[in-house]
Amino acid sequence: MNSPDDTPGSTVCPGCGSVLPSSGWPEAPKYNATPECAEVAGELLGYEVQNAARLGYLHQLRIDAYGAQHVAPDGPRIGPVFALNGLYMFLERGSGNLDVRTAHGIMANSFDDWPRLVPPARVGELTAYDVLTAGGVDEVESTLLRWAREVWEAWPDAERAAVRKLTVEIVPERYFRHQ
Repeated sequence: MNSPDDTPGSTVCPGCGSVLPSSGWPEAPKYNATPECAEVAGELLGYEVQNAARLGYLHQLRIDAYGAQHVAPDGPRIGPVFALNGLYMFLERGSGNLDVRTAHGIMANSFDDWPRLVPPARVGELTAYDVLTAGGVDEVESTLLRWAREVWEAWPDAERAAVRKLTVEIVPERYFRHQ
């Protein structure tokens, strides 16, 4: 993980472990993240928007990688299911932004007994900070793809299998680009 040195006035993100200088940003209660890590996620979104022609196809993947890496212990159970669903659909099924968002809508309207998914103690080594500071757009793109895969593969097999099964049971096959 490429984070600034652990110096006084720094924070350690409980979700990804990034050590970042204190920024005074407000809390980010939706995620298990420091305000500083949430700020990095916002900066990464800004970079994506500035480079939308190249990075736009990774928009939902970025959201889901961050969400799967920053699961709030007492947060709604639907959050990690959706994050892992997006990672699964992109990485294993070749589905894009619209397919994943449509799947989320279908799932939200068809199911409500979400399993409680328990993340591992460490959800990958790469972080949003690593993606943001990777270099030019080519490096950001490749690092974001590596980050997403690393986050997906860090989750226990049983949790990933549960998400695969739930997705296949609820989401119509037409939203999977690789049948």
